Amino acid sequence: MKKSKRVLTVLFSAAVALSAFAGTAQAAAMEPPAAQSIQVGVQPHADVIVTKYRAYQGKLQKRRWNETRGYWVDPYWITIGTQV
Repeated sequence: MKKSKRVLTVLFSAAVALSAFAGTAQAAAMEPPAAQSIQVGVQPHADVIVTKYRAYQGKLQKRRWNETRGYWVDPYWITIGTQV
């Protein structure tokens, strides 16, 4: 009785170890070789520029604002119309 429990325990442990090893080997085989050598770094992104409009002294004006960095792109308001 004791010997059969011991044999079953050893066989069960061996089966668990083999299944774990087979799972990692299968996952490694599914990955393409190039995926293992890819290094991910910082990716550059373009700034988000938003055009702001206003009516000033009866004239329509615009100015560009950099949403990403928080500053005006244009140094002054540009008049684009003569009437509001």
